[in-house]
Amino acid sequence: MNTELPSLITTDAKSGLELAGRLSEQLHGQFAQANDQVAHPGGTNYLLSAPVPIEVISSVLFYAIAAANHGWQPQGVAH
Repeated sequence: MNTELPSLITTDAKSGLELAGRLSEQLHGQFAQANDQVAHPGGTNYLLSAPVPIEVISSVLFYAIAAANHGWQPQGVAH
C-alpha cells in the first residue's frame, strides 16, 4: 500500500478536482482490495457493506482539497 500522501495545495479548482479524482480512484481501489481480504471466521458469511461510490469519495476529497486551499480566487481577480 502506498502511504505517500501528496500535497493538497493546488493552483485552481480544476486542478483540485483532478487531484480529487486521482486520489478517489486510489482509495476506491484500496477499499475494494480490503473487502476481498475479509476473513469469514468459522465459515460465517456475513454480508459486506455496500461499496462507497467513487463519486462520494471524490466529493469528500474535493471538499478537503478546497478547505486546504482556503478556496480559490476566481481567475483574473486580484487582491
